[in-house]
Amino acid sequence: MWYFRNKKVILWLSVSSLLYTSGCTTVKIKEGVFSPRDKNYVIKIPGTEKGWEPIQADKEDIALWHKQYKAMIAIISSDIENKGFSLEMLNRHLFLGVAGKKVVSKDSVLVDNQRALRMVLEGEMDNCRLKIDSYVIRIGDKVYDLVCWAPSGSFDHIQGDFENMVMTFQFSHIQESL
Repeated sequence: MWYFRNKKVILWLSVSSLLYTSGCTTVKIKEGVFSPRDKNYVIKIPGTEKGWEPIQADKEDIALWHKQYKAMIAIISSDIENKGFSLEMLNRHLFLGVAGKKVVSKDSVLVDNQRALRMVLEGEMDNCRLKIDSYVIRIGDKVYDLVCWAPSGSFDHIQGDFENMVMTFQFSHIQESL
């Protein structure tokens, strides 16, 4: 089924199971801009000068790791079969496996003139208290998840980098089948 669409983001990119390497697969980043092949978007990512390193993980388009703050940013795009899923339902699936969830804020926003659901929440995973910021965007049969998380005590240090990144997210081709 769709809702297991290559993720349970927080589960398979869990902060306590960082078994990723950064040399197995090359991530195409040119002048700080990431433009994945066949994904129809571009985004400017924070670089090594801010402490972010691209890493190899699993099914996401790109993942960035910040060693100092033990933080992660992930962008995941995937196909959905059921266009009836609301942004709320899509968002809930991001946080399966997070215990003790407390929603800090939840807002409908625009990302590159497309409706998105933004949610900031706190929760626990692998005995680590986390703060998570996420945006879920659906266009036609595609869903785009932009997610950032860090231990609660270091989240404020990296949230600005994530927000700046989200502001640069641009669709290079918007499907006409909205």
